[in-house]
Amino acid sequence: MIKVTAPVRIDISAGWSDADPFRGQFGGAVLNAAITLRVSGILDNNKLTTSLEKVPAASGLGTSGALRTAYLVIANPSLIENKMELVKRVNTFENAIVGQRAGFQDQCAAIFGGVNYWDFYKDGSIRRISIPESKATHLFDRLVLVYTGDRHQSSDVHSDVFVGKTYMKHIFAIQRMKEIAREMKTHITNEKMMAVLINETWELQKSLHLGMETFAMKKIQKFAEGDYLACRATGAGGGGCMIFYTDKKQKLISKLKKADGQLHKMRVIPFKFDYGGIRFEK
Repeated sequence: MIKVTAPVRIDISAGWSDADPFRGQFGGAVLNAAITLRVSGILDNNKLTTSLEKVPAASGLGTSGALRTAYLVIANPSLIENKMELVKRVNTFENAIVGQRAGFQDQCAAIFGGVNYWDFYKDGSIRRISIPESKATHLFDRLVLVYTGDRHQSSDVHSDVFVGKTYMKHIFAIQRMKEIAREMKTHITNEKMMAVLINETWELQKSLHLGMETFAMKKIQKFAEGDYLACRATGAGGGGCMIFYTDKKQKLISKLKKADGQLHKMRVIPFKFDYGGIRFEK
């Protein structure tokens, strides 16, 4: 039996710039963090099974990229020896074979783990800058992860944004999100700046698609009002999860937990940062 597990991620900055056609034309950048929610793939007697384990389906946490990474490594364990090449193979698998529009950041987090800033260059090369744990801890102490209860399908939202004249209209917003990723890398321990940048990112995300912010998301933000500094949807938005950036973490968690059952199917998801990346399990 072969079992491979990989962590999902939260994107601290937005994605979008890591996906083609933008990435291929202008290059992209993302700040993200692998978290201690793992997906798995098991090969036993030539039968392959995959599991989301405790990760909500269609959560905006990069589950499909993490699962496909595990799938490829189970099929060919030697791929884990060259992690950057594995990142590119997963991207090809998702876009060219599965036919689902996807960027690079999900498999980057799944493969390497940790909190990282990523540059995705036009020529296909990738640069990883690992954020020291001391700075990552400062970030972790201010993040709350919430599942909104709404499922999303990132490939649908991506397809709507990256089509024809619509895409041309959004280039400047995606470029700004790319710049914000770089600014977050610099200001990751600056609470005031991070709050401003996360809120700006959320406004840019919402400008991309009318369905970016669901009714449940609006309701959760309204309920949490006064106890957070910034928030935004993870992944492509339009459902899935949100992150809340707060200087009152435990108060916000308690407040949201008391609302369990009142706010759609919302729930707080406990997590830590995962530094293990993809791995074989016994």
